[in-house]
Amino acid sequence: MLHLKDFLKVDKNIFMKIFFLLLLLCLSLFASSDTERIWEKFKEQFIQQDGRIIDPYNGSITHTESIGYTLYFSYMMNDKKTFQKIFLWSQKNIKKNNFGLPGWKWGENKIKKCWCTLDVTSASDANLWIVYSLYLMYEKTAYKPYKIEADKMLSSIKKYQILSIENNHFLLPWEKNLLQYTGLKLNPSYLLFEIFEYLANYDQDKVWTKLIKSSILLLKQARFSSLELNPNWVIYNKTTKNYLLPKNNKYFGYDAIRIPLNIIRSDLPLKTKKELLQPYKRYIEMMKNTPLGIVELNRGDISLYNLSFGYLAVYSEVAKFFNIDSRMFQKKLKVRIQQDDTNYYAYSLYLFTLLH
Repeated sequence: MLHLKDFLKVDKNIFMKIFFLLLLLCLSLFASSDTERIWEKFKEQFIQQDGRIIDPYNGSITHTESIGYTLYFSYMMNDKKTFQKIFLWSQKNIKKNNFGLPGWKWGENKIKKCWCTLDVTSASDANLWIVYSLYLMYEKTAYKPYKIEADKMLSSIKKYQILSIENNHFLLPWEKNLLQYTGLKLNPSYLLFEIFEYLANYDQDKVWTKLIKSSILLLKQARFSSLELNPNWVIYNKTTKNYLLPKNNKYFGYDAIRIPLNIIRSDLPLKTKKELLQPYKRYIEMMKNTPLGIVELNRGDISLYNLSFGYLAVYSEVAKFFNIDSRMFQKKLKVRIQQDDTNYYAYSLYLFTLLH
């Protein structure tokens, strides 16, 4: 007769495997519940019952960035009801400009005494997140209005917000009619490789693979200070073909914190990712006991102010990518999120680190 102790002895390896599988399942469920909790908090704080998304730190306006981000979060959380509610509110309220693209800013106009579109200039990164999210949800639901809207926006983005100069392709932050003659003002954090990659497959237009190639080159060349960090904004001089810092914004900070996140989320080759992320790796390695913040890229001054938990979430992702201890960032993140729980942008960055 085979006793239980003999069975356990014979099949010890099987039981060890089962134990580790159960452990991984528990960790996965814990991570999933944490993401669900953050998503529910995000909805509670920033999404109204009618589907309007508010940014409390920015006069409670609605901007198309928040629409694009939240559509993506809804898709990733399989929250079809929230997705449709946001889509319908946007279709009803956000005015399109003469180029067929949504105006970036909606809120209270005290002069006209209306809640309406305040600026019809269209933000290209927001447009890409909207298009990407609509296509993804269409693939899941087959709801045709999503695809119809995405197709129209995609056509306008390609026509009015992508510029080819010789062999370089640039994603403009807004429409071509707002360009200055000698210099292009560009936002490196708008280089959304995961969306370019998706559209290269979906759209079958070579412009997306060309844009990926040019965007990699931009991030390599537009590095400033001894830290070699990418800036919030950069000027491309069409005559000299080099990159300059704008006079009124010489920082790595609010916008640029998204750059390492965009790289990590992409399907770029591992070697390319590591090369593009090296400045960010060196920067977080400087943070022995205290996270560092905004960098003035001319003088090299570094801010020591109390960072939002969005920055901390991105730093943690960079650390994990390079197998660097991220516990300091995670610990401070848990403290900061309690102190700053009405920060839409910080929550968005945090959700992007959880949902990929």
